[in-house]
Amino acid sequence: MSGSLPTVVIGGGLLGAATLYELASRGEPALLLEAKEALATETSFANGGMLTPSMSDPWNSPGVGRHLMASLVDPTAAMKLRLHALPDLLGWGLRFLRHSSPARHAAATEASFRLALDSTQRTRQLIRSQGLRCDASFGGTLKLFARPRDLHGPKGIAQRLAALGLRFSVLSAAQAVEREPALAAASSRVAAALHFPDDVAADACALTRELARLARANGAQVRTSVAAQRIVVWQGEVTGVETEGAWIAARRVVVAGGCGSRALLRPLGLRLAVRPAKGYSLTFDVGHLSSLTPLPSLPVIDDAMHAAVTPLGRRLRAVGTAEFAGDDLSLDARRLDNLFALLQRLYPEIASRVDRSSGTPWAGLRPMSADGLPFVGPAGPKGLWLNTGHGHLGLTLAMGSAALLVDQMLDQPPAVSPEPFRATR
Repeated sequence: MSGSLPTVVIGGGLLGAATLYELASRGEPALLLEAKEALATETSFANGGMLTPSMSDPWNSPGVGRHLMASLVDPTAAMKLRLHALPDLLGWGLRFLRHSSPARHAAATEASFRLALDSTQRTRQLIRSQGLRCDASFGGTLKLFARPRDLHGPKGIAQRLAALGLRFSVLSAAQAVEREPALAAASSRVAAALHFPDDVAADACALTRELARLARANGAQVRTSVAAQRIVVWQGEVTGVETEGAWIAARRVVVAGGCGSRALLRPLGLRLAVRPAKGYSLTFDVGHLSSLTPLPSLPVIDDAMHAAVTPLGRRLRAVGTAEFAGDDLSLDARRLDNLFALLQRLYPEIASRVDRSSGTPWAGLRPMSADGLPFVGPAGPKGLWLNTGHGHLGLTLAMGSAALLVDQMLDQPPAVSPEPFRATR
């Protein structure tokens, strides 16, 4: 052990649970605080369910500014900007656009991929070795394109990342259906596809809770319904966390609270360049259909919609879109209708057999950094650490980010360079 005081992790989503697990597995005293009654009830609850090194490119790709402006008058835009969110986005948005230059976007994509590949390998190994119950599957992902020319950009990114270890293959429509027979009825709408065999599917909520279970078995503590109100600093060093009516002494504090991290850090003079990007999902139980029609075996991504349908055990989850709407978690029926329309296009037989009203709708706020990379490392006063800002890659990067963070804490050589993810960049 490295001292009697624990490292306090703030945030009971996937990043917090992964951090807790990593600390506990190395013999570090650790305590997780979660404001809600259970872990993974917010952004980690019903997200896309995919670990995708193949999708390491940040969303601020070159030309993103034009798409965002156009989205103001297009209710169906895959990436939607809401007018009421503009004031809070101005400074962040300028940085977001500045990092959309080809050179900066390419550098961020490569850095993100290195961490994503390491993280996915760790997650796959842990799920298999520990028998984690999180509806995991290991057949990769399939990205579909309606026109041959639409394949050009994503294929170019994949070719660049192949030099760093990305495996992929280009498939015809017939080959895509051979890989995923449930797509047979939609084959006329597919011109080409990319298959990424090393991508993984898993339920982020279940994985979060499994990681917390393993961490507890290694001596860590988890306290739910406890909200961190203030990080206490004395003479330039973190000494603990203040909650309602209590003070918890800490050796270190890790802020892994997603979009809520901003409010905790602001009193310390840290302005975190993270803003919420709302994503939607619609989940159906389809287990009863297995004897009537082929069910999908791997996630299928519609590149044009930035949306996907992911099989998770008995369930099918349609997920996607990015909406810059501030902290608004209300459900826009049109966005959910778009997801059901995707299910109808890809799997018409399944869509015709499910009751639309039986789908469970959900929205969560992805913590999106201005440059598309997470903040993983020390920040501000001594003893303060960040693990947040993972955007659409939270599930993909969680285990790798936790390892990278704890390697830095314990002065151990990391598997991935921490430089691109510096919390003070």
